[in-house]
Amino acid sequence: MKRILTPALVALAAVAFAHVAVADTLPFPAVHSGDVFVIGQTATTNGTMANYFAPGSTVVFRAYAVDGKTHKALTDAKYFYVTIPNQPNVKLKYDPTAAVALGRYAWTGTWTVPANYATGLVNIKVLVQSKTKRRGSFVQMPVPTSQLTISTNPPAPPGTGPGGTTGTTGTLDALVYADSVNGTRPAGAAPRPVGCTQTNVFKRGEQFVLRTWGFDLTSGAILSIDNVTEAHYTVPGQPNVALNWGSHGTAKVFFWTNAWNIPATYPLGNATVQISFTLTTGKVATLDYPITIIP
Repeated sequence: MKRILTPALVALAAVAFAHVAVADTLPFPAVHSGDVFVIGQTATTNGTMANYFAPGSTVVFRAYAVDGKTHKALTDAKYFYVTIPNQPNVKLKYDPTAAVALGRYAWTGTWTVPANYATGLVNIKVLVQSKTKRRGSFVQMPVPTSQLTISTNPPAPPGTGPGGTTGTTGTLDALVYADSVNGTRPAGAAPRPVGCTQTNVFKRGEQFVLRTWGFDLTSGAILSIDNVTEAHYTVPGQPNVALNWGSHGTAKVFFWTNAWNIPATYPLGNATVQISFTLTTGKVATLDYPITIIP
């Protein structure tokens, strides 16, 4: 059996594992993975995941891509870049040792936001073409609070995120996008100025919300209740948290999610969240997703 490795909104109401077919017209994500599966994210210059930036600050783009035919991560490409409205493209360079690289996110590049750049959402797109002329693209999850946003008063990340981790090698059978956002109803801490913003740094008492979606590369189908029998994530020292599949917001964004209220006494420092999907084929897809807990 090949090993399966998966990369990584407050939705507290459970979504039952009802046997309802997934429509072929899901607005997001696309139903099929395409020629090249691409994942991207934004971070600060110290590598902390973030999506709010001020004019004059530097945005770090990091990404990775997997060929849908060979099931192998791309380490070189004919092109790999980020498009930004009214700005030059940002070329991404493959360097697993870069200070801002994080595990499989080994393609990185930076953009310094012009001082006069318009505030608001920035509709970036990540484009790649392999040496074998197979193409792929990545667009942000259409949830406004967790898209790249330029603001004159951006919420500051609460701390520095986890350091680099080892990327994946070899052949992959399944891939999943995953990120985390701050929940809007923390049980033991004050809510952040903007809820549901992307972050991998959390305070004790805050609410960690994991969001994830992906594809079975063998069939090209999206991971949903049609081909997943059980999904959960585990935080060290805590009970498993069931992942629920469903639609979120008026844009009908589909993903798996659930929240974990961080105990006031939870150990400080880096923690590895383990994500697991059991497919109807019997295969199990897993991901180690690092976060940082601060006082």
